[in-house]
Amino acid sequence: MTYTNVPTHQPHTPWWRLLNSYHVYVFVLAAFGWLFDCFDQQIFTMSRSITMRDLMPQADGLTQLNYGTWATSIFILGWATGGLIFGTMGDKWGRAKTMAVTIFVYAACTGLSGLANSWGYFALFRFLTGAGVGGEFAVGAALVAEVMPDRIRPHALGSLQALSAFGNIFAAISLGVVVPGDKLGWGWRGLYYIGAFPALISVFVFWRLKEPEKWVTAKAVAVKARATGQMGRISDLFTDPKWRRRTLVGLGLAVAGQIGLWGVGFYTPELIDSAIPTIELKTRPKVEAILNAASSEAHASTISALDEKEKRKYVEFLSRISPPGEKNDPTRVLGTPLASGQKLKIQALLQKCITDDAKTKLKSVGGILQQVGAFFGMFFFTVMAARFGRRPSFLITLLLAWGSLLFTFSTFSKPSQIWYLWPILGFCTLAPFGGYAIYFPELFPTRLRTTGTSFCYNVGRYVTAFGVFILGPLAQALHGLTAMPGFRVAAMVMASSYLIGIIALIWAPETVNQPLPEDERQFAH
Repeated sequence: MTYTNVPTHQPHTPWWRLLNSYHVYVFVLAAFGWLFDCFDQQIFTMSRSITMRDLMPQADGLTQLNYGTWATSIFILGWATGGLIFGTMGDKWGRAKTMAVTIFVYAACTGLSGLANSWGYFALFRFLTGAGVGGEFAVGAALVAEVMPDRIRPHALGSLQALSAFGNIFAAISLGVVVPGDKLGWGWRGLYYIGAFPALISVFVFWRLKEPEKWVTAKAVAVKARATGQMGRISDLFTDPKWRRRTLVGLGLAVAGQIGLWGVGFYTPELIDSAIPTIELKTRPKVEAILNAASSEAHASTISALDEKEKRKYVEFLSRISPPGEKNDPTRVLGTPLASGQKLKIQALLQKCITDDAKTKLKSVGGILQQVGAFFGMFFFTVMAARFGRRPSFLITLLLAWGSLLFTFSTFSKPSQIWYLWPILGFCTLAPFGGYAIYFPELFPTRLRTTGTSFCYNVGRYVTAFGVFILGPLAQALHGLTAMPGFRVAAMVMASSYLIGIIALIWAPETVNQPLPEDERQFAH
């Protein structure tokens, strides 16, 4: 079946009306593969703080944050490693078959993550899940880019990336339904069990996909010239000045957006934790009794009525009202009666408190709003890139992403703000990712397309993993230097990563209205 034979010369015909049945088949399957991929990513980021509390119940909040950032870094390292491995496989072995393998890996290891009973096992399965996730994007983007005609290509790739937001929205909805005790009550583990099944089903469907004609032709030329070793050879990204320049540009763009998103933008659940305290309904009257204690004996009596979990909550309250940087020893805090000023501050905290289940639902709603914004942000980039070009679109969206992070992390203080801050944040921070799906496959020839796309997207993740890794220590180092919590200050500092992408645009080639690059003629040499 010839799947490039469509009338693409009609400039005023909507792009989706130019798709034939095979285009639709490829697009739908690639979209579902990437959608479930993003679902598996998001259930991790949205339930990360809940997971750390369950796996490390005795640790304090900053320690849990640190281990959460380490798990995120390990996941991103797996993403980068798997992306490089599967990226070269996609050029050597074929797009469709490699995609099937990547989906199987990330789906199976997502389910195994839910079985982890310690942080170490959880981090291991996160690494393996990341390996599958990293390979899927590059192979899927190359597959769609090579199947679609030039007129359709940017719209199809941008839509592919934008539709991934539905996987993220599904993850946010699942968080609010699966975890809370007044709903299904399966906890964070239930999210991972759900994440294993839909993607596994799609594996069998992907085996029916044909390899793109562009790849088949390039492979045949390489076989005839006895040059199959040049298919997917990473060193070729740097030996040729043209591909080296494009590789470095793509890497700079990827590092900028990924640190901004994974190092800051996806820490909105932790931002909610830092601003909104929680207390269970049965604990509230016990804390109020402590506030009403008029003597040391009464204070000791009310403290003894708290169980271990409630004592940790009380110590957390004291840490929230203490001067920045002050260390609170739990034994001393529990044994010391409150001063009148402390009582007033804790009373004010109680007015802001919600239950843990209510906070989980707030994070779920926030996640949905963030991803709705992301959907429109990625479509915004697609429209901009098709009309005005790739370079100006990247410049505008990188600046918007930087500003949105600074605005959100400096101003968020109450639950009602998620209704406008979270959609803005999602729109701005995910918009550049619509550009990665469009632009990266356009930078490289067929024999290096998944290798180059994967290298830019995934080597950028090694840098991103380091950036995410330092968030916790940076937050601790900056805590107490300003009235703002160290976590927020650290996030705002890391948001400056967008400057890397803005600088990379100086050397970026403009690819709008140009065919995909080819260089198979060099096989003859």
